[in-house]
This record gives sequence, structure tokens and C-alpha cells, in this order.
Amino acid sequence: MDIFEAIKNRRSIRSFQDKAVPEELLRKIIEAAQWAPSASNRQEWRFIVIDDPDVKEKIAKETVAYFVPKATLLILILYCNRTHNMEYKDHLLSAAMAIQNMQLVIHSLGLGSCCVNNLPPKYKLRKILSIPGCFDPVSLLCVGYAKKVPKPLPRKNSVKDIISFNKFEFNYLYPKVDFKLILKRVTIFLYYRFPLPIRASLEKMGRKHEKRFD
Repeated sequence: MDIFEAIKNRRSIRSFQDKAVPEELLRKIIEAAQWAPSASNRQEWRFIVIDDPDVKEKIAKETVAYFVPKATLLILILYCNRTHNMEYKDHLLSAAMAIQNMQLVIHSLGLGSCCVNNLPPKYKLRKILSIPGCFDPVSLLCVGYAKKVPKPLPRKNSVKDIISFNKFEFNYLYPKVDFKLILKRVTIFLYYRFPLPIRASLEKMGRKHEKRFD
């Protein structure tokens, strides 16, 4: 598959067939991640493959991403956080580059995926999956054979609108103090720290405000 074709045609899949992903394809997906660039060539990715229904259910109870338990496979991407470059958090960049490789290869193999960051606080994932403190959960990939493929969404800007040369010359309307954004951040922080019964009562509202990536 042409790389540009893969980039433009990849979709975020939230509806999956009840069909197992062969281990051979899983290993190709992980191998693609291994060939991503990484800061200082540390290559300190780790991948927890979750196919146990009980473990998936534990994670599903902690997130408003409704489709998580319906995916055939969940892959939690971790990266070692022992970096000296905290200004740019290069461990997160290294993980993100691996995730992009994974999603493109998943698409090229005839599978679908969705990158999920609407996750519980990291300490809860650490407890469920026995993750040590020196590794950060970065994102969760839902993987499987697509049951439904959404239509492509148009890009919000043309290429010329997102390029400037030698200095920042873009129009933007973000306020210096965005109270709406602050409220959203505080709400999300509190939501995931409420006891499960309270979150269950707020689930409908949580689904409404769930982040979506296409």
C-alpha cells in the first residue's frame, strides 16, 4: 500500500467484528512500532497486549470510551519516563511516533484501530496491569477487524494555512485565559477520581463529552 494512501485512508474504528486477530499480524504491528524513531535511540517502548475479557472489563469500567471492551485486542503503549529532557517530554514523543507506525500498519493489514486517551488516572492502570513507576502509560490502541468504517472528515485547514516561514504568522483566536477549557480540565480530573457508583450515574454525560479522533 502506498504510504500516502494509508495516511489519508486510515480511519478511527469504534465498531469491530467478532473475529480474532492472528498472532502473526499482532507481531507485525509491534515490529512496526519498533522501527519508529525514538529520542536518543533509546527504543524503550513496551506493549501490553490485553485480550483477557476480565482485564478488558476492569479497564472499561474506568473509562467512558464505550467501544473499548468491544475491540478484539487492546494494546497499551508504555514508554520509560526516565528522561532528562522534561522540557519537551521526549519519552511521550517517542511513544507517539511508534503509535503512528502501528496505526498505519494496522490499516495496511486490513484491520482497524482507534487511539484512546480517555483513560483513567495512571495510578489505576498501574494497579490493574502491575506497571512500575518508571514506565508511563501513553495511549491505548483498540484493534480488530472493522465492522463499520466511518467516512473521511475534511481537513479543517488547507496546507497553506498551516505553514509559515521563519516566524509564527498564524491567525488564532485563543483567549489568554480560557475559563471553559479550565473547567473541562478540572471536570475530567475530578470525574476519574470519583468512586465508581458516582461515575456510573454520570456516565451519560461522560459519553456525551467523550473525545473523538478521526
